[in-house]
Amino acid sequence: MVSKIKIFLFALLIVPASFNLYAQNSVTDEHKLEVLDQIYRNLEYNTSAFNDLREKWIVIDPVLVRAVFNKFLVNNALRLDGKKPKLDFVKQKVEDIYNGEVFIDLRKRFYDDEINNFRFYSEDRLQKSPDSLDYFFDPVEDYVRIQDVVGKENYELLKAQRYAFNDVTKSYYDEKLLYKFDINFSLLSPYLTFYNFTTNDKNKYLISAFGEWGNDKITIPGWYSPVMNAGLRVTYIDRILNNRPNDIFSFDVGMGVPLSLPFANKEVPHGRRYFMTGQNLYFNVKGNFLKYIGDYWRNYDIQLQGSVTMNTFEPGEIKFVNEVADIYSIRNTVDLTFERKNFVPLGPFGNLGASLGVGIYDVTQYHLDPSASILTEYPAINSLTKFYVQAQGIFSKDYALFAYQFAPTVYFNVSEMNLYYGLNLSFMVRNSIGFEFKFYSGSALGSDPIPGYRESIYVAFSPIFRINY
Repeated sequence: MVSKIKIFLFALLIVPASFNLYAQNSVTDEHKLEVLDQIYRNLEYNTSAFNDLREKWIVIDPVLVRAVFNKFLVNNALRLDGKKPKLDFVKQKVEDIYNGEVFIDLRKRFYDDEINNFRFYSEDRLQKSPDSLDYFFDPVEDYVRIQDVVGKENYELLKAQRYAFNDVTKSYYDEKLLYKFDINFSLLSPYLTFYNFTTNDKNKYLISAFGEWGNDKITIPGWYSPVMNAGLRVTYIDRILNNRPNDIFSFDVGMGVPLSLPFANKEVPHGRRYFMTGQNLYFNVKGNFLKYIGDYWRNYDIQLQGSVTMNTFEPGEIKFVNEVADIYSIRNTVDLTFERKNFVPLGPFGNLGASLGVGIYDVTQYHLDPSASILTEYPAINSLTKFYVQAQGIFSKDYALFAYQFAPTVYFNVSEMNLYYGLNLSFMVRNSIGFEFKFYSGSALGSDPIPGYRESIYVAFSPIFRINY
């Protein structure tokens, strides 16, 4: 009896001590594994800054996927959240293998051709839940372990990429905007930046010659305008971030140069055409001046654009009219526009923005007789001054490989009760070649038709070639 009591007391002392020793050894072993893993990771050269540029591809060859998956089964190497998965779960995943719904995602190290990221995944589950990583099983992030599981022959085959696969490696495009010389060949908005200087380490001043053909604010694009406004542009950039300007302020001043219209309506030789009847002064100021009110307004640009005719030509000075005719002339314009391009982010499509503008312009009808000494101005039935509002939605993206802007437009003439709708579209590829297109279609809203000086449809376009270094 005494012996049994001694044995019982001994068990009470030894068992708890054994559990305590086991727990200490487990913690110690776990800590050792963590230390060893940290040492192993530190042996690799850290290239985290280039992770998005590492070579990446997806194995879609069903036979190879089965062979590699079978290697993981044979070597008991499949893990789920660090633990060995249950047999029923593995059988369920094997069914996905049979159905050809499983692929292998591979990524090499940045500095050599060893694979250090291996995972099975299901495309179907990614489509149903795009935000899910969908690790079919735990990924393997050690090329020694990958090679040990799949075997040297399969490992070399995976590296060699001699099978059906999709290359999904990210391409890095580093198309820089440069400020030494910049020339934009365009029929509608050409410019030449020929001089630049800076006053500190951040800002930049650009001096350019520019041309502006047409006036989109009143839906009269180039080809339909008799004037090419040309002059000098000063651009101030307060900061340049990754070769992209942060805040831009531009100041244009110029004068009009008469142009012949390329596609004039021969059936109405002068009726719906506009003519330059006096020398005008053009100005355009644009920038996010509102940021000085407060940070809330930092993303809003304000633009003040206009043209003022300072005199009236004699009949013989008016270009492209050699006979007695009645002509129209738009002599003065002023427009104020508020714009923001980043109201709503659209992911890979850029941003959605908007603009709203208000303005006035004067349109005058003349009787031109080349033998007379002065133009005869017809009295206006209503006021010469027309009031309008214009609104745009702006879809845009400024990217090194491809930049675009798509702007659906609505223009409403308050004075004449007519509406024009259309679009402005422009794009550039690799900042060197592009295209711009403008379209407007009009209709009368009141009892009066569209005025005689207006076309019902306007179409203009131009290729763009840019040299920037």
